Amino acid sequence: MNYFKEQKLAVTIVTGFLGSGKTTFLNNYIQNLLKREENPQIVVNEVGNFDVNNQFSKEVPVIPMLNGCVCCDLKQDLLVQLKQVIAKNEYDHIVIEATGIAHPIEIIAACQDPEIIDEVAQPFIIGVVDATTFIDRERYTPQTKKLMEEQLSVCSLLLVNKMDLITEGEREKLTELNIINDKATIFYTTYGRVSNDQIRSVNQKDLQLEHSHGDHHNINSLNYTFTSAIDRRLFYQFILRLPENVLRLKGYVMFRDEPNVIYEFQYAHGMPNYQPVECDKNLTIVIIGEHLDVERIKNKLDMLQFT
Repeated sequence: MNYFKEQKLAVTIVTGFLGSGKTTFLNNYIQNLLKREENPQIVVNEVGNFDVNNQFSKEVPVIPMLNGCVCCDLKQDLLVQLKQVIAKNEYDHIVIEATGIAHPIEIIAACQDPEIIDEVAQPFIIGVVDATTFIDRERYTPQTKKLMEEQLSVCSLLLVNKMDLITEGEREKLTELNIINDKATIFYTTYGRVSNDQIRSVNQKDLQLEHSHGDHHNINSLNYTFTSAIDRRLFYQFILRLPENVLRLKGYVMFRDEPNVIYEFQYAHGMPNYQPVECDKNLTIVIIGEHLDVERIKNKLDMLQFT
């Protein structure tokens, strides 16, 4: 694979549905680029005003694109960002982490815009697949299932992640990936671990930019900012009682019984995860789901805040 050292600006797009493990993979991928003396910059798209700067190595600059989807609302912003990188000539590799509800075809189109196509190499597209979610994808709405599969269909490399969470019998269902994308190289992994040599062995897939974009009508989100610490027990109950149509929750909270500690919370596919962070953060959470009853969730969060 020869997309690393080119005169044109190299672009890697990392796609995959909500909670698949894109950020974990990216941390490993960026370290591989640095070892190869690449000079990368990261563009991270998040639906919601969520701070992304603490998720990556301080060695690499991160450009957040927030409060919208880079394949819809922010597509023009991405083009502007790419133009600025080209004009400054400071970086030779842009790595774009798309939000979990983005369609990569629209991002590819922005990267191959006529205004910059002579300066930007054809994007290399990596899809991160949550093995458990892929196997159980029939439980989502037809629109969401289609989005998940279309995200994977354009990739040159598929990383099937979280293999430690499925059984041997369930592994057979992963062969359906070959129906969705019979051209991609597939690696099976845990924690997004893949070697530099493995990535370099992948042949880049020719891109077919044909796609009918659906504007995520079935997926919406809610931003909520707490003004102070909240009750830990009530927040745990809130997490455990989230409806099945909640696909992702992430953000920062502070508890009254530990008022000097901020926790980062992650929730995807029914599994919560949290850890303390050592820096100041806005106490904001972002919830993404299918047909969310935003007002009802907001009311529950209001009760958490003021109880």
